[in-house]
Amino acid sequence: MTPEIYTIIAVAIALAGLILNGQRAMAAAVTELRREFRGEMNDLRSEMHREFTALREQISSLSERVARLEGILGGPRETAVGEGA
Repeated sequence: MTPEIYTIIAVAIALAGLILNGQRAMAAAVTELRREFRGEMNDLRSEMHREFTALREQISSLSERVARLEGILGGPRETAVGEGA
């Protein structure tokens, strides 16, 4: 074998080492990004749950107030139209 062949083999081994090291670093970075993303998604899910719970409570309260108003307004209307008896 000629010295050029040894040089080519050495360069190929060095490049393979660099590529493998880069792949390992990339995999670690992707794993960390996934972990961060999952944490942010869990936080967002919790916040949305709290917001929807508050919204449900507000809608329920509003529904009760509307029913009360319907009751107040329904009595005089039925009396005036003659539909209560």
